[in-house]
Amino acid sequence: MKNTTAITIAALTALSTAALAGEGGTEEIVLGDGNSTATFDNSTGQYSWIVDGEEQLYAQEFYFRLPGYNDEVNVNTLTLLGQAINDTNPFTDDRYDSISTLWGDSASGLEIETTFTLRGGTDGSGISDLAEQISLTNNGNETIVISFFQYVDFDLGSDSDDDMGMIVDGNIAQQSDDDFYLSETVVTPSPDAFQMGSYTDMSDLWENGMIDDLNGDSSYEGDVAWAFQWNITLEAGDSFLISKDKSIVPAPGSLALLAGAGLLSTRRRRA
Repeated sequence: MKNTTAITIAALTALSTAALAGEGGTEEIVLGDGNSTATFDNSTGQYSWIVDGEEQLYAQEFYFRLPGYNDEVNVNTLTLLGQAINDTNPFTDDRYDSISTLWGDSASGLEIETTFTLRGGTDGSGISDLAEQISLTNNGNETIVISFFQYVDFDLGSDSDDDMGMIVDGNIAQQSDDDFYLSETVVTPSPDAFQMGSYTDMSDLWENGMIDDLNGDSSYEGDVAWAFQWNITLEAGDSFLISKDKSIVPAPGSLALLAGAGLLSTRRRRA
């Protein structure tokens, strides 16, 4: 069973000293806005999103597969070309609330840039939002064919065992427990494939020595995780932009509401 540790806001509000560029750089960066913090690591991706002192996220990571690969690999296997943190909300909160990271592959000319912008609510509101943009660019001379994956595992309310989730219309992921409701919308473009399932099944898809494509499963009850997949052809000089938004709100009784929709599986997480 995975270990989810609640971390206090006070322990996370000390940011790394400054924006960074080049290979290496600061391992951990904490964004803060309103009642929320979000923590990122160059080696593991995003692994924390705290709202009003309560941990909500276990992991968010990005994976990709190029022709000739026999597996999906983490974006952090690419060269870290640059990173910057910014305060985009200076009039109401003086903490850094946005992080951009640029990864590159000199052999193919592929560059992947991710940008996260955090907006917290007022203290005690239970509301938080994370806007995300991912840009894939071909700076090489040859066409690049790439499968790109977003993997997400939320443990709402710091509890991994009692969540319910479903994917709606192929581009909206919804997850709920007794106290919180999470929604992620892929604004553009819609994924080519998706999958929702248990943490163990979903985390086993990556770096397992096999080619994996998402199977379209759309609901799960228990330790919920999900992924989206885009299959992209980038001509030389082309870019591909993915725009997404995640929001967390308090939602007492939301488990019953989702169950009443009749869209949830009765499967449970494997021990």
